[in-house]
Amino acid sequence: MKFTIAIDLGGTIIKIGLMKEGQLCDRMEITARSASGLKTQLPELQAAIDKILINNHLSSNDILGIGFSFAGLVDSSKNRIVSTNQKYDDGPETDLVGWAKSNWDLPLFAENDARMALLGEWKHGAGQGCENLVMVTLGTGIGSAVLIEGKLLKGKHFQAGNLGGHFTVNHLGKICTCGNVGCMESEASTWRLPELIRYNPGYEASSLKNEALADFEALFRNAQNGDHLALEILDHCYSVWSAGLISMIHAFDPEIILLSGGIMKSADVFLPELQHRINQYAWTPWGKVQLIAAKNISNSALFGADYLVRSLMEL
Repeated sequence: MKFTIAIDLGGTIIKIGLMKEGQLCDRMEITARSASGLKTQLPELQAAIDKILINNHLSSNDILGIGFSFAGLVDSSKNRIVSTNQKYDDGPETDLVGWAKSNWDLPLFAENDARMALLGEWKHGAGQGCENLVMVTLGTGIGSAVLIEGKLLKGKHFQAGNLGGHFTVNHLGKICTCGNVGCMESEASTWRLPELIRYNPGYEASSLKNEALADFEALFRNAQNGDHLALEILDHCYSVWSAGLISMIHAFDPEIILLSGGIMKSADVFLPELQHRINQYAWTPWGKVQLIAAKNISNSALFGADYLVRSLMEL
């Protein structure tokens, strides 16, 4: 059984995995410089892959293919990036298939990062045995992916199911980086949080003022200590997230919603609250949609990339 190379191109960290039939055999990380574009990172990414091969005494002949996970819209039929949102803006003009062919004579299969993570959790994580899933990543932004009857939802232009973070939850809200108004992401994501905190009238009297970094870790910690502003903003985030999740439930009819992303370190605090709100407000006469934390939060996309390569090479 051959290996695969799995790449998860994030906005902060790029992860590279050596995979073998659902097993993570080796893993490297390199710092992402998404503002500088994708082409400038390819030489470093190439060097990392070459190093993994050398360290494991492998050549490209031992590799079945490369799975490439990208934080943007991806045309998975042509394995090319379609659109980005302030990350790797030269992605649509970057020939990834040609890059893999010229360096290792290997096929490359590209997919949106949330879809790739969903595949990984479906086959090797918390979504095993379930054919109707929604995956939501709560982090710097908010991403989503949908599996219906065991098939990824993609749509005519490859964006179906991917834009859950850009569902409108406040039609009088802030302009999002996508250009829409009041997106779930623009109302309660990591990039929006500092503004929510620092421009609140209660900021000067809040213990949040003493935090060097206005992130969700600080928000949860200060809320647990009873800080009024932290509790207020956290309640706002719960309202936004639950509204977005309920919209996804009504749109996609899943059995389970898998949650992943950077804020899952505090899942034991917020998952019960979101579950309560969804149980209360979602229209699901058949029963209750379960919110479940992803099993392989750091590596879901790597497992998904391995599965994608193997499934497509077997066609």
